[in-house]
Amino acid sequence: MILEILFFTLILLLPLQFGRHFWPKASFLFGLKIDFLSPTIYLQDIIIVLLLIYYLPKIIPQILKDKKYLILCLLYLLFAFLNIYISLTPLSSFFSWLRITEMILLGLMVIKNLNLSLRLLEKLLPFSLIFELVLSLVQVVKQSSLNGLFWFLGERSFNVLTPGIARASFLEKVFLRPYGTFSHPNSLAGFALVALILVFTKGQLKISDKVAVLAGILLIFLSFSRTVWLTAFILGLGYFLWQFRKNWRKRTFNLSFLYLTTLLFLPVSLFLFSRTVVDPSSFFIRQDLAYFAFFLIKSHFLLGVGAGQFVVALSQSKVIWSSLYWLQPVHNIFLLMAAETGILGLGLFLGILLLAVKKLVCSPVFNLKFRLLVSLLAILLTGLFDHYSLTLIQNQLIFVLVLSLSLAS
Repeated sequence: MILEILFFTLILLLPLQFGRHFWPKASFLFGLKIDFLSPTIYLQDIIIVLLLIYYLPKIIPQILKDKKYLILCLLYLLFAFLNIYISLTPLSSFFSWLRITEMILLGLMVIKNLNLSLRLLEKLLPFSLIFELVLSLVQVVKQSSLNGLFWFLGERSFNVLTPGIARASFLEKVFLRPYGTFSHPNSLAGFALVALILVFTKGQLKISDKVAVLAGILLIFLSFSRTVWLTAFILGLGYFLWQFRKNWRKRTFNLSFLYLTTLLFLPVSLFLFSRTVVDPSSFFIRQDLAYFAFFLIKSHFLLGVGAGQFVVALSQSKVIWSSLYWLQPVHNIFLLMAAETGILGLGLFLGILLLAVKKLVCSPVFNLKFRLLVSLLAILLTGLFDHYSLTLIQNQLIFVLVLSLSLAS
């Protein structure tokens, strides 16, 4: 009963970012507070710690009995120690490794509770999508945040004139892009896409699920995240062609809710994609960040510059800083992993991903295999053009859930 309550609470809190930031000296650059360097305790962390208190007495004896697991744990601790030791700011990297370790332990608990995790995701994700859509719609209409209670749920305080705020231009009109309870509209869109896929591919959809599917699609359109639009279009086109081929073979024409929704989504997404104005500087900034990531990988090949240290290294670079105004991680999760943890960290990351894909391909349960493969593919495709799956709490959590469920399948 306690276990179910804790998992229920954690998944219910997935889209929120209620937390307490701490600002040690290492979290300041050029006198500015940098969120990526700030150790933060979120409400989800407290739930995960309570889960660990419940589970660790069961896990530790198993590790101590099995030499293989014990050696893996020691190698992991050695790698983390070396990465922290060579880090540009060791204290900041130490907190990053605490987060990494927390996510690994959460993944192990999800693997142990596959059915419970899936069941709760199916029940709660529809309400997350509907809640975020309503909040986002009000933000767009108001052209500012709602504040009040929503501030405690993770909403930032902003309006359309706030410096650095995300705005979109459509049909020659500039307006505020919605943030929901997320740090950025792109992060919101990435979360919504994965949640939408997990709901969309359930099989038998209830009325609340169908409403959530429509809410997820509207939320993705409203976010004006072109990366998510493109990813959703590719996945939607693949689903449409697969269903069309299946219907053609059976000589049937099944106008299901999902088929019609996909059929409507594809031309609308193309229209929006073609009518939005792209700021060229955004592309060049991402290009400069990628070049700098390759420079770091080349110069710190084995262990990287330290977990969570990309922004610090960027601030110390005289070569690229003259043309760069963003203190942000590189917008590619593979380059970010390699730059911060070296080829060893990237190799471990890729190894886990390949193992998850292998497990899914070999899974005899087609529906589970299909929904997790598509969800994982969505995370990896958006991860080619953004970093939030590794850096922002809500996206980290849903990535860990999908990856762990894939490994458990």
